[in-house]
Amino acid sequence: MLKAALCGNYVNFGGFRLYNDDALDNALGMFVKLLLSISQSDLLDYPKLSQNYYGLLECLAQDHMPFISNLEPHVFFYVLSTISEGLTALDTMVCTGCCATLDNIITYLFKKLTTKKKKTNPNAPQDSEAFLRILEVRPEILQQMLSTVLNIIMFEDCRNQWSMSRPLLGLILLNEEYFNKLRDNIISSQPADKQSTMVTCFENLMDGIERSLLTKNRDRFTQNLSLFRRDVNDSLKAPGGGSPTPSAGTLDMMSYS
Repeated sequence: MLKAALCGNYVNFGGFRLYNDDALDNALGMFVKLLLSISQSDLLDYPKLSQNYYGLLECLAQDHMPFISNLEPHVFFYVLSTISEGLTALDTMVCTGCCATLDNIITYLFKKLTTKKKKTNPNAPQDSEAFLRILEVRPEILQQMLSTVLNIIMFEDCRNQWSMSRPLLGLILLNEEYFNKLRDNIISSQPADKQSTMVTCFENLMDGIERSLLTKNRDRFTQNLSLFRRDVNDSLKAPGGGSPTPSAGTLDMMSYS
């Protein structure tokens, strides 16, 4: 019901805060209570529940990020963990929705962190410090999602490459040191005669990419990623290129925290 109400564009929800109407806040509070009463495994085991939950989450991340940013830390981390699980879901709709949700959260977080020192509107909803310090509090969550997305694009049959590309850029920009370590580990896991090719692939991936999430920069990254995936697959399929799956060393790096 809440998914239908929020995603149907029936109401201008901005008016609720203007008139101090707490109906929306109460409904969203009930959503949190319902979410915490359901085990995380059930969210993916029951298709109807999955599609409605992840659809609602996508809508909240698109239009109600101040609400998400002010969730209690343990609730916010729980939501992030469900997104992480959804990225590998067999249901393409769920996976695509998780990519969109993650992209909205990462974009919001990136903007807040890069403009934190600037003056803000005192009447605007304020973000909790836990949300803005997420990289310091629990960096491994976003790092693991970066590993997951990159792993899917490089080594698996990625059915929604464009959707995967959108949050990947933000994840890289927020975790540059970790991305560099992950890249080096993947390169070193390749046969010696293929390592230079993999180095070139990663160099081309970030060629011309600026440290911003502007549309033009995103589009360039998406184009680079398409060529990156093609070149990586060609390298893996070439004689001596090894199996198109991550090595044990790479998988160890995927769990780095």
